[in-house]
Amino acid sequence: REKQIKALLSSRCISDAGWDAHSIRLCLHELACMDSNNFVDNAGVGEREARIYSDIVSDRHFGFGHGIGRSGDIAAIQPKAAGSSLVNQITNKMVKQLLNLDMKCVKNVLLLPFATGMAIVMSLLTLKQRLNDAKKRYILWPRI
Repeated sequence: REKQIKALLSSRCISDAGWDAHSIRLCLHELACMDSNNFVDNAGVGEREARIYSDIVSDRHFGFGHGIGRSGDIAAIQPKAAGSSLVNQITNKMVKQLLNLDMKCVKNVLLLPFATGMAIVMSLLTLKQRLNDAKKRYILWPRI
């Protein structure tokens, strides 16, 4: 598994063989340990420090608590979030590689994290714009 991770980090390309769940978790854990919020004996107190109180939440997000980018440049490497930045870079390269299988014209890719609430808002705003009908003012949103 360590060889898989080293190969991924050096090539930043999709491997020919798929990874099992344990290898994926190990890789994500290794990368998350590069973020300052996961340093041993670190107590971040800055306003932009990642702090995760609950182990359940931390496990759900594989230990990643930092965002990506810096003020004014979403693609910039975040010094306190080296692992998160690396995940973002690798993901962009892998998505570009996949897209280039069918679309050779793709030069760059920027994949951004998008929270569920923001995704819903953007979808609803797009619907509103496309429908452009004053009679259609309401959305039924069941919370089951």
